[in-house]
Amino acid sequence: MIRMERGRRLRWIGWLLVGLAILASACLIALAAFPVGLFKDRIARHIGARFATNVSIGSIGRREVFSFTPTILIRDLAIRQPRWAGTGNMVQAQSVEVRISILSLMTGGGARPDDAVVRGLSLALVRDASGRANWERPKDGHGSDAQGTGLGRLLVPDGRLSLKDARRALSLSGTFASDGKGLRIDTAGRFHNAPASLAIRGASISGQRPDATYPIALKLQSPLLHLDASGQTRGPLNLRSMSLDIRATSPNLKYLDDVIEAGLFGTQPIDLHAKIRHAGRDWFVEHMTGRIGRSPLVAKADILKRDERTKIDADVHFSAFDFDDLSDAQGKARARAIEARIGPRVLPGTRINLAKVGPTDGVIRFRADRLLLTDSMFQSLAGTIRLTGKLLELDDIHANMSSGRMNGTVRIDQRGGATKPYFAMDLLFTDGRLEKLIGTQGATGALRGRVKLSGTGDTIREALGRADGHAGLVVRDGQVKRTLAAVLGQDLGKAIGTALRNKDAEIPLRCLAIDFAAKGGILTPSPFLVDTPISSGTGQGTMSLATERIALTIRGRSRDPSGLRLVDPIRMGGSFSAPTLSAAGDPHGSKVGAGSIIKAVGKSIGGALGLTKKRDMDDDATPMAVDCGSMERRILAARPPRS
Repeated sequence: MIRMERGRRLRWIGWLLVGLAILASACLIALAAFPVGLFKDRIARHIGARFATNVSIGSIGRREVFSFTPTILIRDLAIRQPRWAGTGNMVQAQSVEVRISILSLMTGGGARPDDAVVRGLSLALVRDASGRANWERPKDGHGSDAQGTGLGRLLVPDGRLSLKDARRALSLSGTFASDGKGLRIDTAGRFHNAPASLAIRGASISGQRPDATYPIALKLQSPLLHLDASGQTRGPLNLRSMSLDIRATSPNLKYLDDVIEAGLFGTQPIDLHAKIRHAGRDWFVEHMTGRIGRSPLVAKADILKRDERTKIDADVHFSAFDFDDLSDAQGKARARAIEARIGPRVLPGTRINLAKVGPTDGVIRFRADRLLLTDSMFQSLAGTIRLTGKLLELDDIHANMSSGRMNGTVRIDQRGGATKPYFAMDLLFTDGRLEKLIGTQGATGALRGRVKLSGTGDTIREALGRADGHAGLVVRDGQVKRTLAAVLGQDLGKAIGTALRNKDAEIPLRCLAIDFAAKGGILTPSPFLVDTPISSGTGQGTMSLATERIALTIRGRSRDPSGLRLVDPIRMGGSFSAPTLSAAGDPHGSKVGAGSIIKAVGKSIGGALGLTKKRDMDDDATPMAVDCGSMERRILAARPPRS
């Protein structure tokens, strides 16, 4: 009995399994022959959701009567432009034949076409100035490195293509074809209102795997930019995952940046060759050579897009470097106009306003083996630029000079909505030589100094013209011509005697300590001291960083004075670019020559004879002894002077 009951159960289970198999087969047969026209509205909604716009389809059918991957025929397809992109259609086609997976469509995986034939195709691609593009998913500005079209075959015999890219200032239109001969795109239009043409060539898209390497070449030609690129993408037409070898020439680096969007700046003409890689929204410059203006370079860089910000990590090496190469023609013209208005200036007029700097962060390590500067002591330069939004820091500065080295930092800060940037520099000079600085062997010695200034302004010149801080130098244990030391002590008798006996005789220069206190761009000696075995001197007056004018007097005293003394102090005048000396009470800025020397002798003899007013040297504030070690520590520490 039990056996009979168990047998009936097994038979029922068997019949049930057979029934389920028959039902599954019937369902599969139904799916394989399913009338896909019923999915027309669903397919239209799916495409419309992809581009956030309306889609219309004239009709939809299938070629094969029975297939799980049928060829779907869509007629009169029109994908409207998103509202922000204007009127008209973004995509229009007379017919589209695509092979899709029915199972994927039924289970919500999408149509996933892997084979397409498109006739009467018209593409109208649009991107606005903010970077929003009609071919990207809404709220998907990051993009991806997905496998391009995902198509194994693409046939487009007669396509038309237009591109209006406000962000790149690029507008093009032309033909698009993909067949057994390969991919061909030929367009013409405008780039920054200059004529431009763009040609793209690729292999035939027929039978490739979605992730197969796909060779591609691009040529953009315009008076503003010649760009040749060749390489491969990961999957046909996958421009978000590609490796290219490029050559770019342009009158300005910013035109190349319009195409690659790396956040670069205006420069002198460029000629660059690079191997680059693009992944998603990120660019990787794996190796670059060429030149900007007169400056040859080798560089590499990672340029990443993260959280709507550009992040740069780069190394740049110039074998020779001209600072002017980092300014375009407009910037140099502005600089020339300013110089014509205010005259020659020593302090640079480099613009430092960061108001227009976009959401960019970065670290750029740079090195220039040789600086192409005229009449400059600076020979090489290296450092690290760190940019965090509107804060720029130049750290680890190392500069070799014709005499000595310079190290330090520079900081430009325009955060918090400031209308003008705050500029701060702290530079230490070591291993210098006094004779190199003054251009004569009359006084020699090892020189050290420090400049610590800060102010606000749109340019370095403007910021220093309002700066506070200190700038000083010190020389210890040097040598000075005995004649100059006598003149410093305003002892005309000793100066004449030394000149007659041995004009080349030298004595120790025990100390030269100059510490300028800066307030509102005005430099005031605090103090200006010179100490030798036979004389000492001190300087007074001002120097203006805003106007670059000099107004200093140097008074001295002799340790063992003779009867014949210089009545008037030595005066320094003129400008930073053209300094002058005057003596014997001549007008400020007059040159020291034979006439002024004769006049100085006459006034001194007159003072000795009581014929002219003689300055009381005993009341002179010039110190007879200088603590040079203390002065050196204060100057190099850039500390405020003691009150």
